[in-house]
Amino acid sequence: MTRFAVQRILLVVPLLLILTLLVFLLVRASPGDPAATIAGPDATAESIAEIRTDLGLDRPLPVQYISYVTDLAKGDLGTSFTTRQPVTEMIGERLPRTLSIALLAMLLSIGLSIPLGVFAASRPGSRLDRAITAGSALAIAIPPFVFAAVLILLLALGSGALFPPGGYAPMSMGFGEWLRYATLPALALALVGLAELTRILRSSMVEAFEQDYIRTARAKGLGRSVIVLKHAGKNAASVYLTVLGLQIGRVLGAAVIIEAMFNINGFSQLGYEAVLNRDLPTLQGVVLVSGAVVLLVNLAVDLSYGIVNPRIRAK
Repeated sequence: MTRFAVQRILLVVPLLLILTLLVFLLVRASPGDPAATIAGPDATAESIAEIRTDLGLDRPLPVQYISYVTDLAKGDLGTSFTTRQPVTEMIGERLPRTLSIALLAMLLSIGLSIPLGVFAASRPGSRLDRAITAGSALAIAIPPFVFAAVLILLLALGSGALFPPGGYAPMSMGFGEWLRYATLPALALALVGLAELTRILRSSMVEAFEQDYIRTARAKGLGRSVIVLKHAGKNAASVYLTVLGLQIGRVLGAAVIIEAMFNINGFSQLGYEAVLNRDLPTLQGVVLVSGAVVLLVNLAVDLSYGIVNPRIRAK
């Protein structure tokens, strides 16, 4: 297991380097001139050229990239063009908001999809199975922002409101207060992931139940819980973990709209503001951190493969 883990961790290093290059090139290739945006609509060509020099945008791209990677190695993501704040501080202030809500959304998706998927697979063709399958298909068809609007109307507006309609409370104000503000956006983000995870777990376990080793386990008189958890569950876990790893990127993408609807002012909104303002350092920082989070989540998924399936770590 140790060798398997070291191999997967070492693989992340070149991927991170490739990520830095892609982020640098994609941001530079986007249309518009950040110097002209900062200078304003009435700026002269001389003032725009002066701003470009101050920002280092007049240097050759290879020189800019080397400087960018060197600063990254020191933990410096640069300084925002618009606010003149260190990008690291801006991300450090907003990232915990998005990650805490995304984590709650993933916990909700996992905590609900596992029992739903197992119940549906244990009784294929039953009313419960058909209800869960139809409900999952309907949930996939509903965009997160539509579900968010419904949640606000039903649970956050009116005299009997259970949750606030917007805003964010940090953990420092207490877990209960944080949970009140985080529940609705987390539910909105969890919907699609919950539906997809439920469907994939149901189909994987139905396929596992049809295998010969499950029939053998039943013939030996093993209980249903042992067959589901120890045998069929492990066989279905690899596919489930793969889809689970893909969900984090979707959650971060959907968080842009959800944060705007709930006025959270989080990490995803920071990226949206950077695009509007042509704030290259902030945009680079947001995309780089998002990519790094996705890579780390997929690393955790790869490592979990070795836990649930010993044959993988033996290769």
